[in-house]
Amino acid sequence: MEYQKNELSCDVLVVGGGVGGLTCAIEIKEKNPALDVLIIEKQTAGYGGKANKGGGVLQYFDLTKMTPDEFVTFHVKNIGCYLGDQDIMRKYVEMNNEMLDKLAGWGCNLPKNEDGSYFVIPTGPMTSMITVDLDITLQMRRRAEKLGCRIMDKTTMAELFTENGRIIGAAAYSILDGSFYVISAGNVVLATGSQNYRFASMWSSGRGDGIAAAYRAGAEMRNAEFGNFAQIAKVKSHDEVVFGENNMYNALGEFITPHFRSYRETDINSNAIREWYLQMQAGTGPVHLEYDQPAGRGTEGGKEGGGDHGGGADMARLFDRPYGRKFRMLNTQSSSSIDTDMEICPLFIGEQSPIRVDNDMHTSIKGLYAIGDCSYAGSAAPGAVPAPPGRNRGSGILNAVFAGIICGDTIAASKLPEAIAVSAEKVAACEQKVYAPLNRTSGNQAKEVIDLIQQAMVPVEQSIIMEASRMQKAKALIAQAKELAGDMVAEDFHGLLACHEAEAMVLCAEMHYAASEMRRESRGWFLREDYPDIDNENWLKWIIIQNVDGEMTLRTEDVPVEKWPNKPE
Repeated sequence: MEYQKNELSCDVLVVGGGVGGLTCAIEIKEKNPALDVLIIEKQTAGYGGKANKGGGVLQYFDLTKMTPDEFVTFHVKNIGCYLGDQDIMRKYVEMNNEMLDKLAGWGCNLPKNEDGSYFVIPTGPMTSMITVDLDITLQMRRRAEKLGCRIMDKTTMAELFTENGRIIGAAAYSILDGSFYVISAGNVVLATGSQNYRFASMWSSGRGDGIAAAYRAGAEMRNAEFGNFAQIAKVKSHDEVVFGENNMYNALGEFITPHFRSYRETDINSNAIREWYLQMQAGTGPVHLEYDQPAGRGTEGGKEGGGDHGGGADMARLFDRPYGRKFRMLNTQSSSSIDTDMEICPLFIGEQSPIRVDNDMHTSIKGLYAIGDCSYAGSAAPGAVPAPPGRNRGSGILNAVFAGIICGDTIAASKLPEAIAVSAEKVAACEQKVYAPLNRTSGNQAKEVIDLIQQAMVPVEQSIIMEASRMQKAKALIAQAKELAGDMVAEDFHGLLACHEAEAMVLCAEMHYAASEMRRESRGWFLREDYPDIDNENWLKWIIIQNVDGEMTLRTEDVPVEKWPNKPE
């Protein structure tokens, strides 16, 4: 199959045109207009990513009623379980109102009261939320283009190029006509999203390709075992029910929520998933939801209250957004015609985000940055929990904005590195590898590989409620997928992309179980049935994964709690 070859250059290459990538590009151009910023997006910037497909929820902190330090203490003890970086979490809280104001200034629609203050709904201890209309990334694209950012749509990154431990550029190709691009850049920002294994539809754009490229380039990964998020969902429509864990009943009519928590928490924990599993194992399922208020949309729920997003007139007003209104209405109408009862089950999502970054969003490779959902857990901000949402509803979009601002400010203030040309040998080897599935006349289909990985990751008794023998079953499926992935075939450039995404799924699943086997304790979201207790003596550690000469290596690193005010008792 014929295709063109092109050489491009820029000062900063941003890979991914979702909310994180657009934030970073805008911030760079606002702070240093002279820098040449190029965004490549494998779909269409403004329409791709996840921020414009969900609830459009943003986490809000009322800093007149609490301090950042108070929230950090709460988070460390109740959510992150001492595995988080307390400095970066404090900075995230401190910048909350500033981030919201930036979004509004970029043209994004955030509902407000008549006095100009944001319309806020409390969601839990010390947390609240506001919303943003679902044209958020379209508005941000317009802002980026006005500032002079270049954007290439339908262009996917294939590989990163390094020289002597420094990033020097990337290879990419068009999914429309296959055009091959060698892009020289002194700074590369990965804003490519998390790994969600193509299972739950709203999150299916998170394919882990940026994570895989960073791993192949030698970047360190951290907290890969925290990539197993699941949400309560209705069995028939697959609609997620946020906060549905507050309203769970078994087939005997018993209110089972008190089995796994004694007070209303900020967001779902893996204990709710385990309770569903235990009820089904005991023969007391199926599990369903009951609400005092119709349709489960009340502010509180079950015998104690608590709907999926909270409720009443306040919630109607919160989600009364012109652009997103029709999408929400169509979704509600569709699901209400299918959901004749309120039976629920866990919906596996994933949200693996392990690229390790420091507090400036710099990876372990010079000049390579990672922001948003590809590095949320890797930043160590959320601690012992998959992120997004990090058991902080609304932190997904806002963390991407936060990381984009931090990264953009860092790059804008940095000295531009000297350009280094990518050698012809590296380009030729990369090109041959990238297009290999197109050059085969026979082989395996990407969907065969994806199916095996989904069998390994989606069953919650394997990926969430973990135990050694069940993990071995999952690893055997991954080994089969890995063997098939080495000989995939593609008929066109869209099929080529599917092959590369399937390879990324294999790698991410392999990292998940490698780190999960290594961590022999239960902490926060992470559950080991065979190691049910938290172990601060032996496992107050991060697991670091790195590609060394083609081999996956794992090591541990002590969490430096001694330098932070909150320490285990």
